Amino acid sequence: MLPTVRCSNARLCSARFFHSSPIIGKDVFANSLRKTLDAHRSTNRARLIRKLYPKEDPPGLWRPEIPPQSRAGYEPPVDPTPTPESQDIPRPELGVKKRRKQDSKQKPLGRELLQHEDAIQPAGKAPAQTPWLKNHALPRASAEIALDTEIRALTQYLTPSVEELSRLEKLRTEVASLLEGVVPHTPKVIGSRRTGLVLAHSDLDFILPFEDLPRSPERDRRPSPTRPEIQDGHIRLLRQVERTLQQTAAFKDQVSLSDKRNPSLSARHRPTGIWLQFYCGEGIPAITEYLQDYQAEYPSLKPLYAATRTLLEARGLFGAPQASIGPDALAMLIVAFLKMNHGRFPASDSLGDQFLALLQLYGDGIDLQNVGVAVDPPGLFGVDTLVPLRNQEAAYQRGQRSLVNAKRTAAAKGNALVANRLCIQDPTHYMNDLGRSCTRTSELQGAFAAAHEQLRRACGDWAVNPKKSSSILTSVLQARFDALEHLRHQIVSL
Repeated sequence: MLPTVRCSNARLCSARFFHSSPIIGKDVFANSLRKTLDAHRSTNRARLIRKLYPKEDPPGLWRPEIPPQSRAGYEPPVDPTPTPESQDIPRPELGVKKRRKQDSKQKPLGRELLQHEDAIQPAGKAPAQTPWLKNHALPRASAEIALDTEIRALTQYLTPSVEELSRLEKLRTEVASLLEGVVPHTPKVIGSRRTGLVLAHSDLDFILPFEDLPRSPERDRRPSPTRPEIQDGHIRLLRQVERTLQQTAAFKDQVSLSDKRNPSLSARHRPTGIWLQFYCGEGIPAITEYLQDYQAEYPSLKPLYAATRTLLEARGLFGAPQASIGPDALAMLIVAFLKMNHGRFPASDSLGDQFLALLQLYGDGIDLQNVGVAVDPPGLFGVDTLVPLRNQEAAYQRGQRSLVNAKRTAAAKGNALVANRLCIQDPTHYMNDLGRSCTRTSELQGAFAAAHEQLRRACGDWAVNPKKSSSILTSVLQARFDALEHLRHQIVSL
């Protein structure tokens, strides 16, 4: 029996009893001290330990967005038939909490939801536009020469003017000043505005230098730049930038953090309509220098890039938000074509022939769903082209084997998106796939094949009657440039 405790001070006893567990109760076993102690431990543990659910997901955790119609218990909304009586009754005001809940549901989660309209749009039933021919007259010598002139005129039209470049330089300075004190180092411009493949509506890409001391160049073996602790640091830095931009009128409600595998931040500058992209890394990506060198070696790279990108944009097949090929991947796809056909087009006015050959190769020449494209050394690779595994296998061959095995494994698991996606080996990192974002490979190849047929037919019609049509390229592009003109007017008017 437990001894009875007497206390002369009632106030002290009540305080002690309040802070202690009750002596007599269901947790006390008179004949077993062990059961009594275990019961008390269990009770105390239940009082002290409880589950906590964070309001925000931890860094690096990616949750797929499940549409409402795919969730359990979903019932399609039924629109009630309005009656004269119900139309006269005013709707009650929503409460503050309910309004906030609805506003949070409508918050954009990615760039594709923030995008209002594309700069280059399909013509549809409206007549196609040819703004690049405003100050150009096509030669009547041959269809190929006329097409060469059109591609050069299109490139010149899409190249930003001096006023546009000056305004974007001011925007770069404003962003650097805005992020001063938020990021440890000044953001650096990367992407097409650094490589020289810039078009009037190209994004303004920034790299936020992020120090990774274990990856010092002096070390022989360096850890992976995408290890979890570095990715978490990248996400934290991008979130700081996101909060800073959201507090400004120029970017408010136009900022989104996306793609947790390779985190990036998208922001739309309201006054100009230009998209800004922020990435984290150790410095300027190596692919920037590669593209600069390729342009010096192949002057036709930018004209072919401008024409091919316009072709894809007019069909909604360009960029990661469209689940299609991105700027760097498209540039490398064209570089691979130029390197594989080195010396085939010696004439200075052969852009028309090169464009036709490019569309034929990637439209009907190969199967882009099952064949990978290599840039350095140039060529095609797949299951049938890989040599047997050897001890002294070259680095690019190991990379190609890894990329092919990834597609093969995805096919075995029934993952058709990964198995059939576009594969372009990165010349700066043989294990990297530049075409990873493009899962609409069959549509991409179909667009190339259809464009080649249309362009070949238009060249034939031009050869028969050059006066009948004022443009050859229009039959392929079938695009309107009203949104692009509006965007350029916004840029120069500020």
